[in-house]
This record gives sequence, structure tokens and C-alpha cells, in this order.
Amino acid sequence: MPRSTALDASNRLQRNLRRYSTAGVFCVSLVVALVSVIPLYNKLKASQEQDLQAKLSNRTLATEQVLQGKIKVAEQVTSRTFARRMLSDYVQGQASLAELRELSLFDLEDAINQSKSLVGVSRFDRNNQLLVRVGVASPFGLSDILKADNNESITVGPITIDNHPHLLVSSPIVSEQQGRLGRDIAVFRMLDMNKLVADNSGLGETGEMLLAQEYEGNVELFFPLRNSSQVLPEQSISFLRSAIAQDAVGIEHYNGQVIAFQRLPNTDWAIAVQMEQQELYGAVNRDLIFVGLTVFGVSTIATISLVLVLSPLIGRVTDADELEKEVLAKTTAFEELKQTQIQLVQAEKMSSLGQLVAGIAHEINNPMNFIHGNLTHLEDAAQKLLEATHFLLAKYPNLPADVEEKLEDLEFEYIEEDLPKIISSMQVGSKRIREIVLSLRNFSRLDESELKPINIHEGLDSTLLLLQNRVKPRPENPGVKIIKAYGDISQVECYASQLNQVFMNLLVNALDALDEHNADCSFQDLELNPATITITTEVTQQNTIVIKIADNGPGIPPDIHRKLFDPFFTTKPVGKGTGMGLSISQQIVHENHKGKLFCNTQLGIGTEFVIELPLRQTSIGVG
Repeated sequence: MPRSTALDASNRLQRNLRRYSTAGVFCVSLVVALVSVIPLYNKLKASQEQDLQAKLSNRTLATEQVLQGKIKVAEQVTSRTFARRMLSDYVQGQASLAELRELSLFDLEDAINQSKSLVGVSRFDRNNQLLVRVGVASPFGLSDILKADNNESITVGPITIDNHPHLLVSSPIVSEQQGRLGRDIAVFRMLDMNKLVADNSGLGETGEMLLAQEYEGNVELFFPLRNSSQVLPEQSISFLRSAIAQDAVGIEHYNGQVIAFQRLPNTDWAIAVQMEQQELYGAVNRDLIFVGLTVFGVSTIATISLVLVLSPLIGRVTDADELEKEVLAKTTAFEELKQTQIQLVQAEKMSSLGQLVAGIAHEINNPMNFIHGNLTHLEDAAQKLLEATHFLLAKYPNLPADVEEKLEDLEFEYIEEDLPKIISSMQVGSKRIREIVLSLRNFSRLDESELKPINIHEGLDSTLLLLQNRVKPRPENPGVKIIKAYGDISQVECYASQLNQVFMNLLVNALDALDEHNADCSFQDLELNPATITITTEVTQQNTIVIKIADNGPGIPPDIHRKLFDPFFTTKPVGKGTGMGLSISQQIVHENHKGKLFCNTQLGIGTEFVIELPLRQTSIGVG
């Protein structure tokens, strides 16, 4: 073969190799980009939907509090000793209807004057006959409420009275022997609930809250939508109807909207939060475009670099290795940037939460100190009044008949016996509130956001107190046993609020694992083998502190154990975990405190997380 022909063939071969290798690398890069971006996009969408569900949970809790507040007011009216005694005297024939009405009018008018939302009360006897009515009248057609035999409060509503929605709360009046004497039907304005529904703060430009019930086959809104309409689309009606009838909870999409819905506990109402998809996923789409352009740019740079490197000689492995290193470095830098962005967002959320917690604790603490401080004076004053009364009774044993009758009417013996108990229970309650407020302040530690020595045991105890609702015994569960094996540790130099976040993440994970493991166990089995969390602290000879948080749960399988600290990795269902708790905890311990965080686990035995920290920090900055 002539030399020129061979040279031409070699040139054609090199050109073809460059062309095909370039096209191949570019296509593979695009495929890798798509494979990487699509799961990330789905996770970001799921995160936005979880945020919408969190908003629904917050609105549900606020609505429950408003509803329970009205029920509590109604029950306070019916539980007045005066009301029970007068109705009991009337039932026994010891008081006339005129006397009952005259005295009840004053009692009910006083109750209405003391409440901002209570506008009317109708009192019935045990035969469902109207005795007295004050304020706005209850509408007719309430036979089912009046005939209810149980001794629990019943809510009905909303019912339109004078073109405004009102809520009815039917509360029984029971004797000291728990016999039903009658029933009150209290009428409440729903202005506070309307204000809650109309408050669109935190819901963006298109988000809104829905509150509805099913009446005669139709799902009706309590209050108008954001656009002043009270007509719901057919798709959203089906979701709300399933929430009421089947106690369904979920999140759905329709006509460019995303709606999260559920049934309001202990009612036949449906509550929902909806938002336009464009607004809910707008940030996700913008992030996706940014990530896509970044990956495309990296792919393009990688392709051009490969062509330049391979142009002298296609087969040079050294140049290919350099290209591979460059691509790996760019990909690693992008992943680190993405994780850092997520951690910054999480840190900002924790900072906002800490400020909110500290503010609430401060606002509660001031009036609570006033109440707690005056309880001692109240106890002394009550004791002196009782002593004075006993002295007078001893001095003048033969009291006039009208005085003795008045003492019986006032139930003096009952007051004498019950008043110290009431004051004692108030002191216990106020002390409990002060302990909770102190724990909230210790947990938020806004005043200790800088590096400084702190008592590590205070942070652990404050976190445990905040989780007391999950630890304490319940009727269906004997609770979680907490074992504290604290060592003799001096103060540790650290960022207190960040370590409290780590303690919270590890303890919540342990409680979740124990709840799931013991879900099918009986009460007796749990008493014999209780769920246990053991917290151990000690100082090593290397001037480090070791904190161990161990549970007797099921343990962690090896395939999951390897991924524990990976960002976004979680075994919890959607809506219960983001997969960032352990990753952020590791970053706080490793980077911000120059320590170690690792996990020891054994299937069937349990799991132990170990934190190792130096007692003193060198000059470091928060990452």
C-alpha cells in the first residue's frame, strides 16, 4: 500500500474516532444528566408537598384549639356548682320554675358577658323542656342533640343565624352522682375561626385554607374562598367528601391546583390547604433549570476537553485519566455545593425556630412568674380566713338559723376541704409550666449561639423534657424507660443550640424506631420488656467527652447502616422524614466541633449512636 494512502486511512480513522468518541461521550453525559436530575426533581417536589402538608397540620392544630376553646367555655357554664344545685332543686321540687328562671338568667348573662364569642345559651331540663334562654336563640330541629343520653359535649355547625355562621355546643348538666339534670345549648360566633381561615400568611399568592362539611349530600364551605366564591370545583369536593366519610388524608392534584386535605379530629368537618401548582413548584422548577444548565455545562466542558485531549492521539490513556479527574472534580464540587445549600436552608429554619421558641418562652414566663409568686400569698390568706372562721365558730357555737343556713348554702365544709387542694394543684401546675418554659429556653439557647462552655447534661435534659409527650405512659402503652448514666463532667466548650439539634435528631430517631418495633406488642408484653433509651456520658483520658444514646429496638440492617449519614436517605414514609437529620448532625459534630459521630448496631439487640467531642475547642468557625 502506498505511504500516502496509508496516511490518508490513518487520518480518516483518527477523525472518525474523534467524531464518534465525541458524540458518544456527549450522549452518555446527557443520559447521566437526565438520570441524575429526574430523581432530584422528584425529591424536591416531594419536599414542597411535605411543606404543604406541614402547613395543613399547623392550621388543623390551630382550628382544633379554637374549637376546643368554645367547648371548654360551654362546659364551664354547665359545670358551675350554682347551676347544678338550682337545677337539682327544681327537679326534686324544692324550687319553682320562676325561681329557677330568675336565678339562671343572672348566671347565664354573667357567662355571656365573660366570653367574647358566646352570644346565647338555652337551658333545657332532662325532659328536653326549655327552662330559660339568654341571648341568641338556638334554632329549632335539634331533637337529636337534646335526646343524647351521653354525658359528653356535642358540637353542631356551622348554622346560619342572622346571615352569619354560628357554632352550637350542647353540654350536659350532671349531678354529683353523674345523673343528667338537663342540657345547655350554647351559641358561639365563628369570627375567630373565620379570621383563621382568612389568614393566608405563609400560603403565598394563591394558597388558601378550606373548612367544609357535608350537609344533605352537598359539601359546603364554612367561609368564602380567597376569590370570595363559595363554589368548589367538583374534583376538590370529592377529596373533601372522602376526608369526611372515610377519614382520608392525602395530597392530590387537579386543574393546576395541589390540595392537601384531612378530616378535623373529633368532628365531621374536612380541612384542607390548596395552592396553585405553578407557585408551589415554582422554586423547584427554577432549581431544576439551574441544575440542568450546570450539568449540561459540565457535560459540554467535559466533551470539549476530551476532544482537545484526544486530538494528538486517541489512545493516550494519561490524557484520558486527566479528563476523568477533571470531570470527577467538577461533579464532586457540584454535589458539595448542593449539600451546602441544603444545610444553609436547614440552619436558617432552626434559627427561626429557636427565635420563635425563645419568644414564646419569654411571653409565658412573665405572667407565670406573677401567678406562681402570688400563689404563696393566696395560700397564706386562705389559711388565715379559715382560721378566723374556725375561731368565730368556736367562739359562738350557737349561731342563728339564717347564718347556719347560709353556711350550708355556701358549702363551707366542702370549701374548707377542697380549697387547700385547689391551691396545691395550682402550685404543682405552675411549677410544671415554669419547668417547661426553662426547658424551651435551654433548648433554643439563643443567648449561647457562640462558642462557650456549657453543661451538656442540661441540653440532654431539656431535649428529653420537650419529648416528654412521646416518653410518658399512655393507656395503650406503658411509655419509654429513660436511663441516665451521666458521668462527672465539667463544662464542655461547644455551640449549645447546634448540639441540642443533634440530641433532638438522635432521640427522635430512637423513639421512632421503638414505636415501629413495638407497634404490635401488647401492653403486658411492653411492661415485661419495656422500650428503653439509655443515655451515657463520660470523659476519656484523651480529654474528650463521649455521649452515647442507645435503644433496645430492632437494630439496623447492614445495607441501611452503610447509608445512614447520606443526604436525603430515609426509611420513613413520605411526610415523616427528609433524610437530612443524621447528615446535618454529622456535619455539626465533625466540621463545627471537630468531633466524631458514628453508629453501632446489632440486629435484635438495638442501636447506639456515639458522639465524641473535645472538651476544649480551638479557634473554629461554624460551617
